[in-house]
Amino acid sequence: MFPLAIFLFLAGATLAWAFRVWVMVPVTLLAMLVGFGLTLALGSDFLGALGRGLLIGVMPQFGYALGLVTRSTLAGMRAPRTSRSVALLYRQRSTDPTR
Repeated sequence: MFPLAIFLFLAGATLAWAFRVWVMVPVTLLAMLVGFGLTLALGSDFLGALGRGLLIGVMPQFGYALGLVTRSTLAGMRAPRTSRSVALLYRQRSTDPTR
């Protein structure tokens, strides 16, 4: 189950770069069902399989959250740092002779 959890975490992080959050609903449900089914097929009891299925289903959510944080951090590092205030921009626009 641990390799499946790692795979789903990385899949969630990858989905954060390309899709909105609504793609996580079917991914999470599918992951929960697969995790529940695999654990039940391996001989676990019902409650144990349900708990492990829920944990497996949460992994894409954690990956998606980390992917969003990573994407916003990298976008913030790439953005130019300007110290132009709103007042300065307003003053430049109000004294613009082309208006």
